[in-house]
Amino acid sequence: MAIRVTIDIEVTNPEEVIKAHRGQIIGLLSDVVMGKASKQKKVNLAVATELINVLKTDLPRELEKEMVNAKIRYSIQENISLYQEEEE
Repeated sequence: MAIRVTIDIEVTNPEEVIKAHRGQIIGLLSDVVMGKASKQKKVNLAVATELINVLKTDLPRELEKEMVNAKIRYSIQENISLYQEEEE
């Protein structure tokens, strides 16, 4: 039996993130070419991907320090409505 931990990420300032990380996370022309929804999706995905990269490195190391052997799967689910879950 496994336990699932869910972290919902919705970046609320995608335009500022694009400006701050121009050329790193997002393509150079994305702020000109993309609409607001596309920018939001691209930034959300970039943040989620980076979070998983950090977890893949740090979580197994920290679990090992506590003598915990575990199978860990990482995934990103897109297009999740946070508002539906909050209403329930």
